[in-house]
Amino acid sequence: MRFKRSLALLAASLVFAAQAQELDRIVAIVDDSVVTLTQLEQRVGQIRQRFADDPSQLPPEDVLRQQVLDRLIVEEIQLQMARRSGMQVPDEQIDQAFAELATANGMNPREFLDELSAMGEASVTQVVTNLRDELVLQQLQQSMVSGRIQVTQAEVDNFLDSAEGQMWTAPELNLQHIFLPLPGNASPDQAAQAEQILQDIYSQLDQGTEFESLAVQYSASPTALEGGSLGWRRAIEFAPELGNVIEATEVGSVSAPVRAASGIHIFKVNGERDSSASGIVQQTQTRHILIRPNEIRTEQEARELIDVIHQRLLEGESFEELARTFSDDVSNALQGGDLGWVLPGVMVPEFEAAMNNTPTGDISQPVQTQFGWHVLEVLDRRDVDMSNEILRNQARNMIANQRFEEELDLWLREIRSEAFVQILD
Repeated sequence: MRFKRSLALLAASLVFAAQAQELDRIVAIVDDSVVTLTQLEQRVGQIRQRFADDPSQLPPEDVLRQQVLDRLIVEEIQLQMARRSGMQVPDEQIDQAFAELATANGMNPREFLDELSAMGEASVTQVVTNLRDELVLQQLQQSMVSGRIQVTQAEVDNFLDSAEGQMWTAPELNLQHIFLPLPGNASPDQAAQAEQILQDIYSQLDQGTEFESLAVQYSASPTALEGGSLGWRRAIEFAPELGNVIEATEVGSVSAPVRAASGIHIFKVNGERDSSASGIVQQTQTRHILIRPNEIRTEQEARELIDVIHQRLLEGESFEELARTFSDDVSNALQGGDLGWVLPGVMVPEFEAAMNNTPTGDISQPVQTQFGWHVLEVLDRRDVDMSNEILRNQARNMIANQRFEEELDLWLREIRSEAFVQILD
């Protein structure tokens, strides 16, 4: 996530935005939209605030403004692409991003909302709009760039034989977690309060209090109400400073506290297992019909159409024929919407939840994902040993992730060169 901004930085940018309205003018025309002076000055102000302690790290003023303007132009091109494709971000994702931003600022969502509200209603609206735009950009980039990255079988083999690949075959650990938010610019009082909470946690652990209870009581992690459970994870999946502590903690023990960028972490290692032990998975044979909002179909019209299709399916019409006629998933519409045998974790969470909750032989209720509205049918289920395939898929994803930033940069350059951009003096 990219939402770890300080409240001071947010406040500075929001106040500036309010003051700058009277100065607003167009500084660049970008296809069907514009970049305004307010946007430019606000973003430049954010960067200056970020480097307030050492402004010497910033480039000369004219270079900085040009860099920021170029970034805003590329962002606007992407936002227009997302709007044309009807891309939407579910409210749940925005709520989660808001909660993460609140945690990064040492508050719960309610406290953070109150702080923003004190700056004015426009401040809340601006923060939510910024979060929605950032999530849309991430979603668009993931959708457009991932398909450009091809990983060969030979590359997977070489990765698994490498030192880094060997680390991925390390044992999985069953973990629990307590997180205490503490921003990097924490005051002495905040640091002292966190230290006191740490002492309380370890004191209660020594007295036999269950880790689960302490996680519920103290942790600001999203898994707090589940006793801090993180499930089975490898230490390499965490940031190095966290992974090193996890690896050094014996099974049945609680780690020493470890400070990271946004706060303090405590882990408990409940068990260890070889990676191959988790290879039995349930595959689901399924097919779906996708209806996307687009330039000629609104979100409401997409919902109404999927409801009509769902009703026709319930009345006995052929799934294959309706998929060929209506589905916007061109990759499988001609095959009657067939997705084949689907592994856990492959589909987006909303689709996977609907698939898992639909009995074999039944048709799901319409479900919304980032791609649009779906209705799906579960044809069959089976348990298979996918130990080797899971490991290879993880390796393939690791290689793809390593290439993502480079491919993203190439894609951004391409769309920038293809767009109509006029910079105004």
